[in-house]
Amino acid sequence: MKALLTEDKLSRFATYQKEMLTATSEAAGTAAREKSGTDPEKLPGTMANHDPAAKVAAASKAALDRSGLTQEEVSKLNQVVTSYYARGYAARDAEKKAEEVRARIADAKAKGDSPSPVDTALEKVYSDQLARFEDVRKEFAATYGADAMAVVKEHEPDFFAINEKIIGAAKAGRPRYR
Repeated sequence: MKALLTEDKLSRFATYQKEMLTATSEAAGTAAREKSGTDPEKLPGTMANHDPAAKVAAASKAALDRSGLTQEEVSKLNQVVTSYYARGYAARDAEKKAEEVRARIADAKAKGDSPSPVDTALEKVYSDQLARFEDVRKEFAATYGADAMAVVKEHEPDFFAINEKIIGAAKAGRPRYR
C-alpha cells in the first residue's frame, strides 16, 4: 500500500475523483433535469436515452484512462485515503466553527458577560473533534510511515475541495459538480 501513497499516485487519484464527480452527476440525470427544468413534457424525452449504469461504467473507464491508474489502485486508494480526507474535511470545518465560537466567547468576556453555555459546550466539541483528527494523522503515520503521511497531508487541499463539492451538492439538494 505504501507504494500507492506517493505524490504521483495521489495526484492521479485526485484527477480520477474529479472526473468521477462530473460523471456521477451526469449519470444521475442532472444534465437531463437541467435541460428540461420542471416541465414534465420535456423530461421524458430528455431522459429517454438515459442509462445511468452504462454512463457510470463508461465514465469510470474514461477516468481511469485519464488518471493513468488501474481499477485495483483506485480501489486500494479509496480504502485508505477517502476516509482520511473526509475526516480531515470535517475537522477543517470544525476548526472554522471553533474560531467563530471562540470569537463569540471572547466578545462576551470583553463585555463582562458570561459566555453562552451553548458556545462553551460547542467550543469543547469542536476542540475534541480537532484532537481526534490529530489522532487519525498519528495513526496513519504509524501505519504507513511519515513519508506517506507527509504526501497525504500535502494533498489535503485537493481532496478537501472534492469533499466540498460533494457536501455542497448534498446540502443544496442537487448535484453541482462542475
